[in-house]
Amino acid sequence: MNLLISFPDQSQSFTAGVEYGRLYNRMEKGEEAITNDGFPVRVENKELLKNTCQKLGYTYSFGSEYFGEWIEFTAFKIKSSKN
Repeated sequence: MNLLISFPDQSQSFTAGVEYGRLYNRMEKGEEAITNDGFPVRVENKELLKNTCQKLGYTYSFGSEYFGEWIEFTAFKIKSSKN
């Protein structure tokens, strides 16, 4: 069995995992727009979120960074057009 998504390190940061898990769950459900409910995400999750968006068909954007710990994040489901 191959992993779809793997964590980039063995971080003991439980809260980073919980945050990622909530966002992953929304993507897995296919929600069109993904945010952290108006809050920035942890910088530790940036690469993981990029990889997840690419695997699950989302385009993503990272914005301003705060205190070297937080970064704005938004993702949108990529819709295929049949033109």
